[in-house]
Amino acid sequence: MKANVNYSTEKGQLTVVKDVPLPELSDDEILIKSVAFAANPTDWKSIVWGYGIPKAISGSDVSGIVEKVGKNVTGFEKGDVVSSMLRTGSSTTNGAFAEYVVVSPITTIKFKNGKDFQKEPLKPGLYPAAVTTTFEGASSLNLALATVVLSYSYGLKIKNDSSSPNTILIWSGASSVGVLAIQVAKKVFGLKVITTASIKHEQFLKELGADAVFDYRDADVVKKIRAYANGSIAYAYDTFSEVSSMQAIYDATADSPHVAIDNLLSIQPEQLTLTEGRNVSFSYTLVYQAFKIDFQSGNLFSPYTPELGESFDTLWVKVQDYLPEIKHHNLQVLEPGLETTNEALELLRDNKVSGAKLVWHI
Repeated sequence: MKANVNYSTEKGQLTVVKDVPLPELSDDEILIKSVAFAANPTDWKSIVWGYGIPKAISGSDVSGIVEKVGKNVTGFEKGDVVSSMLRTGSSTTNGAFAEYVVVSPITTIKFKNGKDFQKEPLKPGLYPAAVTTTFEGASSLNLALATVVLSYSYGLKIKNDSSSPNTILIWSGASSVGVLAIQVAKKVFGLKVITTASIKHEQFLKELGADAVFDYRDADVVKKIRAYANGSIAYAYDTFSEVSSMQAIYDATADSPHVAIDNLLSIQPEQLTLTEGRNVSFSYTLVYQAFKIDFQSGNLFSPYTPELGESFDTLWVKVQDYLPEIKHHNLQVLEPGLETTNEALELLRDNKVSGAKLVWHI
């Protein structure tokens, strides 16, 4: 089969299409024939920043059709339309940007409406957020949705208690994680949602369920969020995940009796300027632990716990019930072909994508 193999850090040469053996299928996995792909920042960063292994197959997000099912797997069969995720740059034999991909059922979505998916590739161009009816849209979901599910279930430990509605602050609501985080917070948990974004995304995010959108560039954004929330923020989710955004979240929630704050890049409270006496719970989410594994990257080690796995599995199953009403992100569709991968990765590396997910058909 053909696959995109990590090649170099040079512009336009991050990956190269090569012939590689078909990945081996274990009893606990699913083999899918790829139809569409989505690009994520981690796909290029694993190559350029060097945390991927040499000559690994690239790619995190893929959609396609089930070709074969391991004997221990239940709930999936040949012919199912699915989308799934992998850890990019972690294997020389398996990755999302390939003609065939082996995936874990743990983070795989089966689309009940998959038989009605459009068979022909979407034409290149921009497509608005919508419920999922295409392979391109399906490919955009899993890494972001799994991240949200693990953050909400295990990191923030959000409780589904409609009798005591709370508020969540989502920093960077127009990101791929933010778009799904808003919808899950509103539809699944019934939370009031405050978010930040470029003001051009305000109407879009309100249509997804945000109650208030604040311009993150506003010098007074922290003060304005604090005044609007009036101590009601119980949860805060940093999908941007820099020290500056974490500090802004911490300051914006100063009036909350207790707040749980989660980020995606293992930012520690020791990196922030803290106020004595505040009741704050800090956490960070490493989405690949949804695969029920310890996570090791450089000096960072995070052990897997059964509570993490159980929390993720429970909410992941529940979120599936809401898929018919959850919209994927706006799509920026590129030309079909594995050769398009480098274009997608360079667009992300050059920060030329805003408010959309890059996707392409095989």
